[in-house]
Amino acid sequence: MTGWINLDAAGGAGMPQPAPDAYCEDARFEDSFRRWLLGAIGEPAGSWRAGVRALCFNVHPITPGDHAVELIGAADCDPAAADWALDEVWLPSRPRLALPGDVADGDDGVLLVRRLVRAALADGFAGARLKRYPRIAVGHVDGALDVLWERAPI
Repeated sequence: MTGWINLDAAGGAGMPQPAPDAYCEDARFEDSFRRWLLGAIGEPAGSWRAGVRALCFNVHPITPGDHAVELIGAADCDPAAADWALDEVWLPSRPRLALPGDVADGDDGVLLVRRLVRAALADGFAGARLKRYPRIAVGHVDGALDVLWERAPI
């Protein structure tokens, strides 16, 4: 993978290269996800300084058989409140990203998004930006959330 900081400058260096006639949708989607996420968390209105205290990646159906991930910013992230992510105060200018066509259902979508967000959290560049928020979660738009990262109480 190219990492998170120099996606454009790297020109695809480090990305798995498909055979000349093969299609590599996974690598292309991961790159699209990185660009989408970095663009979203770079928007000043969604900044932790602007009152967004948590990020939630919601997977939802867009048409029968097709899914997307939506990023929302929440003003509250009280661990005792099950509905903390309903206090939506911010959506990025491009709030949704369609998931690849081979995502069979919402559960597959959540697994894919969880893996990509964990990779972002582990990356020095993207992780530092994400960890400015006290809580990062992934889940179904109308279901339980999986908290992937949470700042330890002080």
